Amino acid sequence: MLDQLGLPAGATVLVNGVGGGVGLAVARLAVARGLRVIGTGNTAKREHAEGIGVQFIDYTAGPVTTAARELLPGGFDGIVDLVGGTSLRTVAPLAHDPSHVVALVHDLGGRFVERRVDRKNLERSARLALDGVLEPVITAVHPLSEAPAALATVENGHASGKVVVKVA
Repeated sequence: MLDQLGLPAGATVLVNGVGGGVGLAVARLAVARGLRVIGTGNTAKREHAEGIGVQFIDYTAGPVTTAARELLPGGFDGIVDLVGGTSLRTVAPLAHDPSHVVALVHDLGGRFVERRVDRKNLERSARLALDGVLEPVITAVHPLSEAPAALATVENGHASGKVVVKVA
């Protein structure tokens, strides 16, 4: 997502849905690239996001657009959307350029997430993990017998970080 945006250090990026496992990973990578990261999430996800350097907007505390414009009146250089739907439609106009919206759901003229699962990118991801740049936030560990409950937590979209199912 960040490669697609190609933002220079010092640019601003909004990560819509920053509190989940993917959102936190995107935020860590963005911070490591020298980007100013502002992220949206609910109150329960604030601590993890702020802990990695994200300026947090709690969408339960009031309109996201109002809070975002208070932080950055001129708008964002890029937006990474991990939520879709109404939430995406709300934040997309905050981008300086509609083509600088990268989303999992493509319905506003932005760009789909390009998935590059090749050796080069897997090696790059492994290096980032070994260097501590990509350090997953694990918020719950379930035994295999509780796998359906663990999956339900992830599917409802309210997991903070990663939910792990322990096999052995």
